[in-house]
Amino acid sequence: MSNVDLLSASTADQDQSMDGELPSNLNNDINTSQQSAPASTIYQMEFDVEHIGKNRPQNKRQALWRYCIATSSPGVDDSTTICEHVAQLVWSTHSGKYAIKVDGEEVYSNVAKGSVLEHKWRWDHRNACVVDEGGVQMRILACRKPPTRSSKNFRCYEFLVQGKVYRELPRFGSSASRSDDDAFQNEEREYNQGKLMTILDVIEPGWRAKGYA
Repeated sequence: MSNVDLLSASTADQDQSMDGELPSNLNNDINTSQQSAPASTIYQMEFDVEHIGKNRPQNKRQALWRYCIATSSPGVDDSTTICEHVAQLVWSTHSGKYAIKVDGEEVYSNVAKGSVLEHKWRWDHRNACVVDEGGVQMRILACRKPPTRSSKNFRCYEFLVQGKVYRELPRFGSSASRSDDDAFQNEEREYNQGKLMTILDVIEPGWRAKGYA
């Protein structure tokens, strides 16, 4: 076979390789890259409110939301890392001063000018700081006392994570997909009867239709 024929055969083989499937090692690299992105699920754990004022306990309140983030890393062992966190609101209803923290790190502090407060932020759990982009979307709303026309189960404190109400998050350690609190399950029925169920009903009416639940 001449040199020209050898060159033509080599070029044809290269063209066939380019037009056909990718080399197996490159395909493997692409599949590994697509599967390596970790998936996270946020779970509710415990919510509690305490009156912690020195002289008059009811004048200073502390709300705690404990939650955990389970991050799955697809791979050979399909490992899942679970990290517990706590969001905290401390509010002096006498002076109006309040502070919000996550895992003990201050997020924001201010003075509420009325009987209602609200704050939104994004939190980077790894670096324990507020960020402008990325991170986990968070929001706290609170009021001093239930308004008129409210249910006896009215929630004065709400914590939203990634656009979801805390009490709607799946409960950690439970096979249920959401909270099984009877009062919460009957919330829509009472709301349809004209009763306010949460501070969200006051600040943002129609929040249920916006996908928060």
